[in-house]
Amino acid sequence: MYFDSFAEFLLMGKHGFYVWMAYGITAAVLLGSWLSARQAFVNAKQQIARQIELADRSASVTNRDREGFDESET
Repeated sequence: MYFDSFAEFLLMGKHGFYVWMAYGITAAVLLGSWLSARQAFVNAKQQIARQIELADRSASVTNRDREGFDESET
């Protein structure tokens, strides 16, 4: 093995701080990216659900108006 002890592995020949900082920053960026994408997905689903609900309401109001219009013609 290249390192004689776990402490030497963590220090990595006095470069450990930079190496572990790079791993930490990379992990934070990946986690942030995943959380951001997840939130965007949830927001898109909610927006689509609202649009469908609005379309359904609009269709039911239009159908009621048409029914009332058809009855008044007869």
